[in-house]
Amino acid sequence: MGWKNKPTNFALEIKKVGDEHLRKVSAEMLQAVIMGSPVMDGSFRNSNLITIDRPTYHYIEGEGNTAPKGTLDQKAFDRGAQNILKAKLGNCVYLTNALPYALRIENGHSDQTPHGVYALAFQSVASKYK
Repeated sequence: MGWKNKPTNFALEIKKVGDEHLRKVSAEMLQAVIMGSPVMDGSFRNSNLITIDRPTYHYIEGEGNTAPKGTLDQKAFDRGAQNILKAKLGNCVYLTNALPYALRIENGHSDQTPHGVYALAFQSVASKYK
């Protein structure tokens, strides 16, 4: 009695599926955070940065984006997507915003986002995978 599919093939398939799932969830989180970001001069929206295996403490000044809340800033998304594509199963994907006022926005000190940004994005994405 032999194997229909080799165990090594199964392991490789699981790794591939895991990598794809990690990237998909990470991209959904980034999109939700960008779309939920309040728009002033775009600094907060542009500073939602993706890194792999260690957080960043950098931020990006506004690039003049004044698109309304609820829209996707493609440039900000593409910047994060470049790093998401490098993520593999077992990596820790960080989505951070190091602007000095980012914590105040998350804690509801913005009329545009009275319930924060990151927590709502997490709840939305996590509910899809329960």
